[in-house]
Amino acid sequence: MPNHFTLSAWRAWATGIGDQSDWVRWRRGELSLAGDALPDVSFLPAMQRRRLSALAKAAFSTAQPLLAGRDMPLLCCSVHGEAQRTYSLLQDVVGGEPLSPTAFGLSVHNAIAGQLSILCGIRSPALALAGGDLPLQAGFLEAAGMLAEGFPELLLLFCEEPLPELYRHSAQSPSFICATALHLSAGCAGEAASCELAQAGAGEPESAFESAEYQLPLIAALADDGGRVPLGRGWEVRIGG
Repeated sequence: MPNHFTLSAWRAWATGIGDQSDWVRWRRGELSLAGDALPDVSFLPAMQRRRLSALAKAAFSTAQPLLAGRDMPLLCCSVHGEAQRTYSLLQDVVGGEPLSPTAFGLSVHNAIAGQLSILCGIRSPALALAGGDLPLQAGFLEAAGMLAEGFPELLLLFCEEPLPELYRHSAQSPSFICATALHLSAGCAGEAASCELAQAGAGEPESAFESAEYQLPLIAALADDGGRVPLGRGWEVRIGG
């Protein structure tokens, strides 16, 4: 499997920070991750916006500009997915309330990938990964495999939201909604940034169940225009200009 590919573009959103220039300011300590702002999805019709959860809106706000009308495979990776929707359905079960088929359909792990495919007119394959302990590793290795199989490009998306209070005794919860989208392609980087999957040294990441803000080291490397991001189990991704 080739271990070099190209990072053509990226976007990330977390609690009000969405522009790359603002992420650079965050890296300089000029902005903090605080507040309760929602992602801007004004490019969608109002009826479609109302169906999206806050997590799905974050995913759309990062992924849609990178798709830009292109039909490419989607690879969506999340540890917990639509945790808030799922918890609401479970509360209805406990309360003996009838379940909404629409709410259930929007709660499953591939719901965001499916909504992106439909609303952005994507006909290429769309995959949803349950990232487990090491979601960055799961996402990047799967992306590298898809590019090696012959897909010329794809969109890799990570997204998480805070867990319901009930679950926080057994897993660390993200403090805020966060989504990161990467446009990856096969071949040499040219003027774009390069990505390399490589054997890692020290600095193995903690499990996402113990370090829930796992996207921030990746966003930091992206904002810095380069860096090494540990993926776990002897792997890291090296991002360079």
